[in-house]
Amino acid sequence: MRRTVVLALALFVLTGVLALPVLTDLAQATQLLYRSPQDLAQEATLVFRGRVESTESYWNAQHTKIFTRTRVSVDETYKGSAGPAVDIVQLGGVVGTVKVTVQGALQWKPGEEVLVFAEAYDAGAYQVAGFSQGRFRVERDAATGVAYVDAPPLEDVSLVGAPSADAGRPSEPGGRATLEQFVNQALGRRTEPAEPGVGR
Repeated sequence: MRRTVVLALALFVLTGVLALPVLTDLAQATQLLYRSPQDLAQEATLVFRGRVESTESYWNAQHTKIFTRTRVSVDETYKGSAGPAVDIVQLGGVVGTVKVTVQGALQWKPGEEVLVFAEAYDAGAYQVAGFSQGRFRVERDAATGVAYVDAPPLEDVSLVGAPSADAGRPSEPGGRATLEQFVNQALGRRTEPAEPGVGR
């Protein structure tokens, strides 16, 4: 019979596994302090775009916690320096018959293109800045190839201090923000008008 281990985020914080901006855990909905893209950029040691290669769950050395390592190939780096691939670590996952579930933990799909704001973790690995807030999906217009940024809502998580219900979702007057506009705004860089049909 499969054993299911559900860890409360309160325990998660007390054990000091990862530094999370967690306020409380109420009725199966975890509250996190909202981090703007600018906040995430300041906290991150590495900001990059790439594609998810693989995910793997494993026990820690003490066999007390399960982590999931996600490998993301690097296509472009905007802050910091990275090799051809980056390992992202988060608490939770499935090993054998044991499953550890953490509310708000990210799901990674092999092949998906992502923009990641990452903080150094250990042994060359990183964690997503702002708990799960620093991972954005990159979507491309089929006709023009222009890349846009999207922040899917976090499961079982509400953001405290967000300016609106759609906070964390990048946008520009009249529509979505392009990848270039979003990154430049987050990093405080001047944004030049994009040429039609040009995307990264």
